[in-house]
Amino acid sequence: MNLSQIKDRLGYFKELYRKSRDRQSALYEKLERHRSQYKGSRTIDGSSTPASVVRNITYELIESQVSTLIPTPAAEAKHYTEASDRCAKAIEYLCASLRRELPFEKLNDMDERYTYIYGGSVWFVEWDASLKKDGAVGGIRLSCLSPLDFVPEPGVYEVEDMEYCFLRFDTSPADVARRYGVPLERIVSLGEAGDEPDTVELVLAFWRNDEGYVCAFAFSGDAVLFDVEDYYARKGEYCKRCKKRRSLCACEKPHFASMSEEEEFLTQDVSLTDGRVLPALSPRLDERGELMGEGLAPTALPYYRPRRFPIVIRKNTSEEKSLFGQSDCEFIRPQQQQINKIESRILEKLMRSGVTPILPDDAEMTLDNSIFGQIIKLRTGDEKERYGILDTTPSIAQDITQSDRLYEHAKRILGITDTFVGVSDRTATSGYAKQVQIEQSAGRLESKRKMKQTAYAELDRILFEYHLAFADESRAVSYKDAFGKQKNAIFNRYDFIVYRPETGKYEYNDDFLFSVDLGGGVEQQREELWKRNLENLQAGTLGDPSDPATLLHYWLSQERARYPYAKENVEYFRARIKETKEKGEAYGEAHEFYRELSQKQKDL
Repeated sequence: MNLSQIKDRLGYFKELYRKSRDRQSALYEKLERHRSQYKGSRTIDGSSTPASVVRNITYELIESQVSTLIPTPAAEAKHYTEASDRCAKAIEYLCASLRRELPFEKLNDMDERYTYIYGGSVWFVEWDASLKKDGAVGGIRLSCLSPLDFVPEPGVYEVEDMEYCFLRFDTSPADVARRYGVPLERIVSLGEAGDEPDTVELVLAFWRNDEGYVCAFAFSGDAVLFDVEDYYARKGEYCKRCKKRRSLCACEKPHFASMSEEEEFLTQDVSLTDGRVLPALSPRLDERGELMGEGLAPTALPYYRPRRFPIVIRKNTSEEKSLFGQSDCEFIRPQQQQINKIESRILEKLMRSGVTPILPDDAEMTLDNSIFGQIIKLRTGDEKERYGILDTTPSIAQDITQSDRLYEHAKRILGITDTFVGVSDRTATSGYAKQVQIEQSAGRLESKRKMKQTAYAELDRILFEYHLAFADESRAVSYKDAFGKQKNAIFNRYDFIVYRPETGKYEYNDDFLFSVDLGGGVEQQREELWKRNLENLQAGTLGDPSDPATLLHYWLSQERARYPYAKENVEYFRARIKETKEKGEAYGEAHEFYRELSQKQKDL
């Protein structure tokens, strides 16, 4: 998009936002229908009469799929070298640390429900330069949004193929003023009211310029919040006359403006994690990498600049010509509608049912609704058969059977069994049979898990690229080694700098493959892992089961699988091994002392 000729950029983006949202009106109506269904809407399609009873199978089946599992990051260099392998490990440690620092548990809970209800969710990544921690400036802000708050370019179904897209937020005027440095009075007077009371609508537009760089424009109503031509570029104050930094400008009448910086110049040597050093001064080279005379110049390192939109779409299951995936609500809507009709019919039958007394004309008694409050006195010679009741209660057995049958249909559509939702299932008569049922059900849901893993891998790439671009200070990260010990490590963006002799320039190595560690966090099969670890111990595959070192290995495995009180057992066996080692050393020293003493006595 080339917007250099557009003077009223606010008007341009407001109109583009309105048109794009109008083009997606059918999608938003469908998403609203899915949300209403999940919340137990009484609406019956094609009827003006609402259901009197809602058996919310949609809520039940969606909630049964919600997983607390947060995928463990994994990175691999496309071309293996020892240096690139170390960098891949640093990426894994960084992303794993961010999993612990950022509110991933809360965001995952939202993400799971958005995905199954709407067919997808939207992740938004920001770099906040105001964050400070352990001497490092800047950090990640992460949001998970509903698809209702994302406005894509019409007709484009992949985020990276879009020329532009929009995100909308409802937030307080004070938050907007504080974050974007705009006077609060301007936000209150010009901002667009949000859906919630005392909020304003914030619209954030991302678009690509002719060079493919990501740009950003934010507004609320008629208030422009920021307009950045190159969103990821480092900015500096430069004089338009001499093209020098403010600190180096010597013009009599300078005219300073914010401009993108392509390179940084080292003022001191930079030590890398592996012991290498980036020198502060380097030989002068031309564009072909040849020497340009004698002398040294400050080493120029490029600033890394991401080229992706800071947005990740997680799909439920893929659908043709669709930005988001297929919604579970959509596929079980016919069953939900029919069940609501049947349950309403059952209630109507029960409300109209009753028992009518049959009495002879000359019976002397009164009727009321009390229980055991009537005594019928028969006349002499009167027969009790003359008295009776007429039960007008209709049968609801067929209705209940059909309602349950439709419920089973819905479960089969989504691939969910009774065992999976926690309902007693008598068809599995053994532990192994029940395990097979769970595995079969899990297999039906494998596609959804794969899409989640794909989204997290894309998310990890953006987190990595943000740190290459903006993390000037080294970041302290931690991880657990094979023995379960907590280790400290460093993520240093300069470790990813490589020198190209053919050009005489430095560049960043971002050529890594991102995925998730399938064995890094198994939630649904945790008890199975405990069982397998115990079987390995008993079978001797870990070593001698009576050896404390083997038992330590076993409890370390159980600790990684989050077995209760495993950590205490790990500490216990470590202490035993240490104590045994100390006793052995003491015995060895005493033995050596007596041996030397005996030798001296022999010499005498």
